[in-house]
Amino acid sequence: MGRTTTTKKVSEENLNETVGAKVAQEVEQPLNLEKQVTVRSIAGWTTGFARMLTVGDVTIPSRGSIRLSRNEIISQVHNNNNLFNGTDGYGSHATLIIEDSQTIDEVGFKAESQFSDKMVVDLFNIRNQNEFEDELKKKIVTRAEKYALMISIIKQQLNDFSKIRFCESYTGYKLDKVEQDENIR
Repeated sequence: MGRTTTTKKVSEENLNETVGAKVAQEVEQPLNLEKQVTVRSIAGWTTGFARMLTVGDVTIPSRGSIRLSRNEIISQVHNNNNLFNGTDGYGSHATLIIEDSQTIDEVGFKAESQFSDKMVVDLFNIRNQNEFEDELKKKIVTRAEKYALMISIIKQQLNDFSKIRFCESYTGYKLDKVEQDENIR
């Protein structure tokens, strides 16, 4: 038996109205600064900072996450909190990762420059060992990123002996020790 499909014919006028309404809807809605968004720590230790807009401190456990208002995050970024800003002020090599694209756009960060498991997989997909080492040194710079790299290798069960040995040498963290300390798998 063959497949059957049905198609709905849409006039060009209706299509333009629908697209125009969708674009207008997206443009007209202002950014809700009170919305709570997730901030994730890549560090293997507790991180924290003083709140800017309310009284108190924020404490994030090792490799944990917390929900903060966009307004608080934006204030932290504008007040040069290096946990958010990273080494370049644009989120590169940050310890705290903002998991909301609208907030990332609002503060002017480059989402692709922040640490992620996908970044680690992409690094391990590099075939040439020398190229891998050079690229890793560019993308993994801070102590938090080095620790997160080792966690990511364990979680994703990456298996390339020479690359893992280089990572251990570069980061100063032994894979077995990190796995034991974090009780992963």
